[in-house]
Amino acid sequence: MIENSSNNDFTLKSSISFILKHKIILIIVFIVSAIAIGLISLLLPNYYKSQVTLMAAETNAVSKAVLSQMDNYDALSFGKEKDAEYLMEILSSSTIISKTISKFNLAEHYGIEAENTQAKSDKLNQRLVSNIKIKRTENLGVKLTVWDTDPHYAANIANYMAAQMQVLRNDMKKSKMDSLVNALTISRNRLKADIDSLAGELSKLSMEAKIFDADKMSDRISQELAKQIASGNQGAVSRLEKKLSEIGEFGPEINATKILLERKTETLKNWDEKLEQVRVDAQSNVPNDFIIDSAYPSELKDKPKRSIIAFLGGLGCTFLAIFVLILRDKNRIAKKDNEIS
Repeated sequence: MIENSSNNDFTLKSSISFILKHKIILIIVFIVSAIAIGLISLLLPNYYKSQVTLMAAETNAVSKAVLSQMDNYDALSFGKEKDAEYLMEILSSSTIISKTISKFNLAEHYGIEAENTQAKSDKLNQRLVSNIKIKRTENLGVKLTVWDTDPHYAANIANYMAAQMQVLRNDMKKSKMDSLVNALTISRNRLKADIDSLAGELSKLSMEAKIFDADKMSDRISQELAKQIASGNQGAVSRLEKKLSEIGEFGPEINATKILLERKTETLKNWDEKLEQVRVDAQSNVPNDFIIDSAYPSELKDKPKRSIIAFLGGLGCTFLAIFVLILRDKNRIAKKDNEIS
């Protein structure tokens, strides 16, 4: 670090010797610069910190949480890594940032004025974003930290953003569920219309052919035909054979229509259950995230750390002084060499 007089090399021994040689100057520089920078740091405003800690739920579907028939499903379980990431994305979204700026009139609070509306909005967004920090905790929670010169503002902003995050999640869920409800309702109505049409067709076929249960009627008529043949009643045999012929002609179509109607009716039953679950999710407004710690106004400032600023400033000025002293000594050596030569 320090130049050796004999071979112009830097060694640890020469560096220590150089620092000890100028220790009085360096100590004075460190003390004076630390005091000066510490006094200047008094001009910096005090910032107070407030924090909200949240835990994501594993699901935000009320139907799954309440109506689920899975025995191993815990409706109160915490979310996984991806659920925490979702919370972080929503908290840092421009929607919540804009609502917070408008709610607390941060343009006046921060003293930001601009002729251009877009420039003013950009400055406000940057200022608020620089005063907040969103990070994931070790236990997959999310911690929202807000700094402000007013401790009450810091606490209120943190709590408001956490509340708006839940509102935004519910709005997103409701918008999605409303779309699903509309699509499922249209499909369900179409299925119901098909069932009504099949029911009318089955009723018409049954009334025209006088066949209401082809299989049972075929069995009974076959049994009766055997009896009439045994008794020699040709008139009854002819009537029964004609009826069997009608069952053979119309029975398959009636059975096929009946089976299709039963299948569609069972599908409609399942469809109604799913539709009801979606409606529950669409109409629910239950918060699905757990606020572990709410923010409160802090009595002690969090930053700036003036002692650290003064120390680092003094240290930086001391290193600068060492560099200046090195240059000064090099110039002196160079002048002596020139005079000797």
